[in-house]
Amino acid sequence: MNKKSIVLQTTLELITKQGIRATSLSQIIKESGVANGTVYHHFKNKEEIITELYLMLTQDFGTVVMRNIPEDDVKKQFSIMWLNLFHYFVNNPLAFVFSEQIARSPEIPQSLKDKARQYYAEIENYFKAGIRKKTFKSYNSMVMEELFFGNVVSIVKIHENEKVKLLDKHINQAIEISWKGFLRD
Repeated sequence: MNKKSIVLQTTLELITKQGIRATSLSQIIKESGVANGTVYHHFKNKEEIITELYLMLTQDFGTVVMRNIPEDDVKKQFSIMWLNLFHYFVNNPLAFVFSEQIARSPEIPQSLKDKARQYYAEIENYFKAGIRKKTFKSYNSMVMEELFFGNVVSIVKIHENEKVKLLDKHINQAIEISWKGFLRD
């Protein structure tokens, strides 16, 4: 892992444990083991590190959700998108915590959130196409994306809680419930 990646990973670990405000640049430098000069070579300040980390993870989310999507089967596409995000979060707990606590934080400027929307274009287009084809209810596509995301997050939380042993049938039930919520009556 190169030094820039080490700084980003260290920052991710620190802010998911203690939040953005409680994480200082000096702590990032110390915990990463990367020299001051090297950190400043890649980043001007903590805000620049957070910006790059935010954009990198947002791009990951958008890319992962749309991975291996089949052609012309809207329901299968939905199921694969759902499972892609579920497995990504289960296998990347720091990314999950980041998406839940940090990405939605008021400490992330709206201008950065707006810039990151580009990485969700394929997801937005999927829902808009479903509306045009009259498969989905005619809702705001951003609301649909957030509800889709929220359904997955809820099941990941149950999985992480471990009080309920999630079986494949439970995950399939969650996908089906989510799918039916979007369908046109």
